[in-house]
Amino acid sequence: MISATTPRHDRIFWSLQLGGWATYALALMVPWLGRYPISVMWSNKLVIATTGLVTSSLLRVLYRRIARAGAGLVTTGAVAIVASAAGAYAWNATASTILGRSLQHDSVLLGALGRTWPRFDGVLYHTLVLLTWSLLYLGVRHYRALVAERERSLQAESLAREARLLALRYQIGPHFLFNALNAISTLVVTNRKTEATAMIARLADLLRVSLQPSENGMIALRAELEIVTGYVAIESVRFADRLNVSVDADARVLGVPVPAMILQPLVENAVRHAVAVRDEPTLIAVCCAAAGDSLTLSVTDDGTGSTSGAEGLGVGLANIRARLVEVYGEAHRFTAGATASGGFRAEIVIPLAARALPSVETPSLEAKLA
Repeated sequence: MISATTPRHDRIFWSLQLGGWATYALALMVPWLGRYPISVMWSNKLVIATTGLVTSSLLRVLYRRIARAGAGLVTTGAVAIVASAAGAYAWNATASTILGRSLQHDSVLLGALGRTWPRFDGVLYHTLVLLTWSLLYLGVRHYRALVAERERSLQAESLAREARLLALRYQIGPHFLFNALNAISTLVVTNRKTEATAMIARLADLLRVSLQPSENGMIALRAELEIVTGYVAIESVRFADRLNVSVDADARVLGVPVPAMILQPLVENAVRHAVAVRDEPTLIAVCCAAAGDSLTLSVTDDGTGSTSGAEGLGVGLANIRARLVEVYGEAHRFTAGATASGGFRAEIVIPLAARALPSVETPSLEAKLA
């Protein structure tokens, strides 16, 4: 379907319309240069061009109406041929009448239009002129409609992709909130009210950071590390010295955009399957480093090396894989599995879309937990 005309398109149309017909009038003068005064030729050809402009403008009204009616290309083409012929007849008659009254004895200046009403020698010529104009006009409208349709399709695809990303992201939130609230409930029941209060405050901080608006589901790596920091601060209330986390992030890449909540599930997975299942202290190492055109994000623990779910992938890890596919397609790598030393390592390699220029200090996890 041909797209609706906007005020901007109207301005462009009239600019081209006036400029095109003025050029047409000048082109008609070229064969007669040196034979007649410029003023006489210009007044003559201006009449021809003006009546052609009016005729083509009326054809535009017709074409817009049939476009709104949903006419196909074949129907539109047939209408263009008939309308161009009818328009040429009217154009020829009107211009002949106007020029015949003022230049009745100068058949050279009148040219193919003829001098009097009965003569329409130029109908075929002007049919071709209007048909050419019609094809140009309809072609531009059709091209514009295709571009608009493509833009709508891309926008719809972008919105659908963003919705899928949000849906995948929100799968993580309820699961984490349930665990956090359950931990707070346990602290209250065991009369550890001070720790429960601290955990509620840290949960509020984490929600504030994680719910900040993001562009297309992407946030700066710096913000993602703040989410990880907030999550670890909450879990440290439960596990105390059993949970040790280190963050090693290259300061140059802290501004690089990454999918929101991409590291937190990896750290949560390590907490659930390494820290929570044993009594001895567990170290979780978060590493963010650039290598060439790639950014590597990894979370490694020195726990038992196991995780839940089919094929060793838990819900959180499967969620991450799905989101990486949505954002990067095949231009990423995601691996997760036991390490040779007995722990578990999850690694994400994504394109380095942007670099953070300021050299800032790496976020201090220990300082935030103090």
